[in-house]
Amino acid sequence: MLDYRVKTFITVCQTLNFTKAAHELHITQPAVSKHIKALEAEYGCTLFVFKGKQCQMTAEAEKLFLMLTSMAHDIKHFKKSVHETPTQLYFGATMTIGEYVLPQPLSQLMKAQPRLELKMTIGNTQKLLRALDKGDIDFALIEGFFSQERYDSSVYRHEPFIAAASPSYPLTAKKPKLTDLLQESLIVREEGSGTREVLDTVLKARNLAISDFQKVSEISNLNTIKQLVMRRRGISFFYRSVVDKELKNGHLIEIPLEDFPVYHDFTFVWNKNSFFQEQYKEILSFIKAHF
Repeated sequence: MLDYRVKTFITVCQTLNFTKAAHELHITQPAVSKHIKALEAEYGCTLFVFKGKQCQMTAEAEKLFLMLTSMAHDIKHFKKSVHETPTQLYFGATMTIGEYVLPQPLSQLMKAQPRLELKMTIGNTQKLLRALDKGDIDFALIEGFFSQERYDSSVYRHEPFIAAASPSYPLTAKKPKLTDLLQESLIVREEGSGTREVLDTVLKARNLAISDFQKVSEISNLNTIKQLVMRRRGISFFYRSVVDKELKNGHLIEIPLEDFPVYHDFTFVWNKNSFFQEQYKEILSFIKAHF
């Protein structure tokens, strides 16, 4: 069981607001301040500083937060393993991975372990990392960017990231480069999604932005984007696994860009130095072997 002062510290780190932390913990703000001062006295360092009204973690607080959140998650995981007879697995995945990559290996995992109970959360990378911090999930498979200092990780697979269109879409260039596509109508995921984040990063590296396209439509559902692209309403960028079926049956084509050999990692992440990391690595190895 974690010390009540530790719980207060973790909550302040997550909210960066003493008042919000007090509200979440159902205690008074002076009690929050007292708990933090007691920890600062115990560890002999300052944990939070204020710039104006903005609360900020010190370098020491960031290190302590990483250690304690990992410990908190491991304790929670241990309690579940003691009190729950069936094996349970709580994890998260981004939409692309959860909908288009994991179904087959998860099916094999459930077949190999009939007593296994799965609970998979779908969300964007930042939502899943917050769930990891809170101990709501054991690990996550993500496509977005994350702090390697804060989490342990292992690459699941290197995924091609491609431009796609309807076979009959009237592209303005026969052998296009990325800049030639700026004359096209672009259909993209919403901000915060992993696919959008990767595209933003690729364009930024070339001094470009999504707003440079002639017309931009934002759609939060990948299947809807695929349907619109197939109906010649624009082009889009996908991980190949998302459109593999449509490419094979000829409903979509890859736009053969001369200057766009882009790959991005799907990554398996868990809390830093977790006691259960070997168990997580075994699950990852199984999923890799059955994709």
